[in-house]
Amino acid sequence: MIDAVKLLGSLLQQGGAPAAQDRLHNAVQRGTGGPLDQAGGGLAGMLSGLFNQGGAGGRGFGEMFGSVTEMAKRAAQAPVEETRANNPAALGGLGAIAGALLGGGRGAVGGGMLALLGSLAYAALQQQQGAAPPPPAEPDAGRLQQKAMLLLRAMIQAAKADGHIDGEEMQRITGRLTEAGETDEARRMVLQEMSRPVDVAGLAAEARDPQEAAEIYAASLLAITVDSQAERDYLARLAAALKLPAEAVAHIRQKLAG
Repeated sequence: MIDAVKLLGSLLQQGGAPAAQDRLHNAVQRGTGGPLDQAGGGLAGMLSGLFNQGGAGGRGFGEMFGSVTEMAKRAAQAPVEETRANNPAALGGLGAIAGALLGGGRGAVGGGMLALLGSLAYAALQQQQGAAPPPPAEPDAGRLQQKAMLLLRAMIQAAKADGHIDGEEMQRITGRLTEAGETDEARRMVLQEMSRPVDVAGLAAEARDPQEAAEIYAASLLAITVDSQAERDYLARLAAALKLPAEAVAHIRQKLAG
């Protein structure tokens, strides 16, 4: 069985999505504008370290991880009460990073990305008339894997938007996944996704709610440099298919901008 959270981490660490690390670093430094920022400056240092863009800084890694884990545990045990108490883990998917960090390595990087995108999407939807969206439920392990797989596919599809993924590029990416220790099954899945035609409507239809729609858009933006008209057109079509308000799109682009 494919561990999609770890596979996300492998793509980031092995350069399968060259623009992603820079964009993630930008979001860490600027803040997402959402619940993740409420966890304190130490968490930003930890995430920056995960994305290979700086050290832990400030508090030690263990102390920072401990605070994140504690927030995630409280959110899981009493989601309604913790939402009312503005617990970041209950509001923006911060708990995604807690479980992943326990395993370290690729899972930690993938979990960090999921947590950051969850917080960014939540903040982006707040831009519409200044009203907060309904807080998303903290995903269980199975749902977290499904979300990671969906966002992974969104990134791969976006990377195909300008037609630059040819057979040689596919082999380069899968080769790097081999170096990262990914399974044959995981590599086959990535190769199959890269070989499929772009389907904006199909991808957008998989979003379960506005929060997930915003995460799909953010993950797609992560994967590309947006230096061609084809990529700009793709993102515009995707935003329309996802029915994202212009304010949400602008917030995501501003936080992830290069």
